Order: sequence, then C-alpha cells, then structure tokens
Amino acid sequence: MTWRITLVVCAIVVNSPAAYSQGNNIGELLNIYLDCSYCDQTLIRSKIDYVNYVRDPKVADIHILVTRVRSGSNGFKHTLNFLGREAFVGTEHELVLDEAPNTANRERQEQIGRVIATGLLPYWLQTDLRKEMDVVIKRKATDQPISQVSFEDPWNQWVFSMEAGGSIDAESNTNEYVGWARVGADRVTELWRVRILFYTRFDSRKFESEAEVITSSRERSYASSSVVRSLNDHLSLGMFASLFRSTYSNFNLSSRFGPAIEYSLYPYSEVHERELTIGYRISHLYRDYSEETIYLKLSEHLYNHSIVVSARFKQPWGSLYAQLEGSQFLHDPAQNRVEFDARLSLRISKGLSITVGNEVEFINDQRSLPAREISLEELLLGQRQSATSFRINGQLGLRYTFGSIYNNVVNTRL
Repeated sequence: MTWRITLVVCAIVVNSPAAYSQGNNIGELLNIYLDCSYCDQTLIRSKIDYVNYVRDPKVADIHILVTRVRSGSNGFKHTLNFLGREAFVGTEHELVLDEAPNTANRERQEQIGRVIATGLLPYWLQTDLRKEMDVVIKRKATDQPISQVSFEDPWNQWVFSMEAGGSIDAESNTNEYVGWARVGADRVTELWRVRILFYTRFDSRKFESEAEVITSSRERSYASSSVVRSLNDHLSLGMFASLFRSTYSNFNLSSRFGPAIEYSLYPYSEVHERELTIGYRISHLYRDYSEETIYLKLSEHLYNHSIVVSARFKQPWGSLYAQLEGSQFLHDPAQNRVEFDARLSLRISKGLSITVGNEVEFINDQRSLPAREISLEELLLGQRQSATSFRINGQLGLRYTFGSIYNNVVNTRL
C-alpha cells in the first residue's frame, strides 16, 4: 500500500504526547530508528518528542528509511518508507514529500518532521495512545503529488542556476588564487530531460624564495548539453554533446558528440529505492592539442564507444553504489579504459556496521600526453598530466556502538 501526501495541504497533529510519556514507562513508547543521512536529527527529535529514538534498527519498532532524488524543478522528491518491526511486522507504507526549489533547510526539516508524524499514525492506532490523540486536518488533502498537478508555467518547466566563487590563500612566501563559475539550465518532464551546463575554473599559485619566483597556473572549462527521451519505464534514448578545454590535459579544445541508450532493469519510478541500469554510448571526438602529442598529433578526429553498468540501492540493511564503465577507441581497441567505483555501507549486526569504498582505473588511452618530457616542476605543481597505466583508491571503516539504545534527549550546550 502506498500513501502520498503533500505537506502544504495536509497535516496531522498529535496533541497529547507529554501526558503519555509522563504517565507510562519509557519501554511502552514506540522505538523509532530514523535512517536519514541529511535529516536534522536534533530538530526532529525536539518536535516529535513522544517516541523513543534508538540508535540501532535491530531494536526498533519502526524503521523509517528516508531517501531523496532531485526533481525537474531543481527541488527534491523525498520518499519515506515506514517499515514495521517486532509487533508491527507487516505494517508498512510509503509517504512522498514534493519539495519546492530553493526551500530553506529549516523548512525542509520541518516538512520532513510533519511527514514522519503523519506516517506514525497507523502504528499509534495499534497502541493505547489512540485514546489520547486528536487529529486535525488543516485542508482537504489531494491524492496527486505536485509533479502530476497541471498548472500554468511561464518558464515552461525550465530551471536556471548560476554560481560563482573563489578563494585566496596567502602566506609570506606563497599565494594561491582560485576562481570558478557555473551556469546550468534544466528542463524535466515525464517524457523529456534536457540539461545544459557550463563550468570554468582557474587556479594560480606563486612561490617565492631567495633564488627565484615560481608561478603555476591551470585552467579548465567545460560545456555540455544532453536531450533524453523516455520511451517507457525501462528504456531511454539520448543525444549528448560537450566541449572541454584544459591546460592540465593538453587540450586547446576537445569536443564530443553522439547518441546513447539506457535500459533500467527496475522501473524508473523506483529510483529512490533501487536502480540497476545498463547504458551504451558511441561518440565522435575532435581534439585540438596545445602541444604535439606522443602520437605526433596537433589535432585529430576519433570515434569512441563505452558501456556503463550502474547500481544504486538504499535499503534497511544499508546502501550500495557501484559503477563499471569500459571504453575504447574504435580505430584501435587496445587503446581503452576500464573504471570501477563502488561504495558499500552494511549493517552487520546490532551496533556493528562496515563501510567499504573502492575506485580502480586501468588506463590505456592517454592519447593527449605531450611528446616532450614533462618537467619535475610541472609534475609537482600539478600543471601537466603524467603517463600512468592505473589509479587505485580504497577506503575501509568499521563502526561499533553499545550501551543504552535510547537517544531522546536534545542538548545543544557547549
């Protein structure tokens, strides 16, 4: 059973939690495990102070799993799954919160808190607290989420964003300056997704000593656009184009253009909970190099294709993200690259969890490397890309907690 609710038009208020918590033993209250990486736990606990917040899902009566995906308006669609445990096994439902763009974090947290309070109602109705509750409906609720409501939109569902920033880090003998800017435009409907992005960054460093002054600079600019058409709940087709300039990678200009196809093993409607996709792309590349390359080229036309398998899961047992991508040049399949990126967070037992992360690249396609030898100064200052056949990065973490399972008190003092 799926419940949908929009907090602008509906709210349920419990008026008598204090009397219940004061007149009953703490063990008689609902034990809640709030599984939300971006929730303000302090604020929510202060607002909903008539339940026990436990630190481990193994001892919870209700496991509340909160996930979100970005919506077409540049807001978020939050999905809250209420999973009954212990005496409430089998009592499960889902609530959806459609967040408007530019929502302040405080308002977001309050909206999530209202959805949590609403979602707990079916469980309270199975306890003696139902005799102590008052329910207030502020307005008539709608069965449709905001994303399905028709309305007049002078922007025709286009959303624009602009960002810019910089930093200065100065000492007596060193100075570092960074500046960047980003402009984006998106249009998302049930059938189409259009993205346009421009990004540029400039880094400058200056080192002074008695003998010499060393100056290092690096520039990077990137522009991309894509148009994707949803054919059904499992299949999408798209066209992609991009321009890239980088002094580090020896590109005066690099362009890419081509089609892509993606198949999702699960319906796209379940993306907030689970996702497993296979994508294929073929591209034409034009490259104009700053310096002559190891293949004695100052410019060239190339064709490249790639296949990508991606998986994302957010479940009560933890979360998983993994992506495997392989690409190669069509004129020479030996010039290829394989990339694997994975992050797993797993709850092993009560109080014990493990986090594993891994990034591996096998690189055999560095056609843009300069023919000349790169100096040690350029390598140390990060001005030029160096030849390599692989990159590896790994992380491993363990976490174990024990003691009281309750976590109700809000205390923000120093």
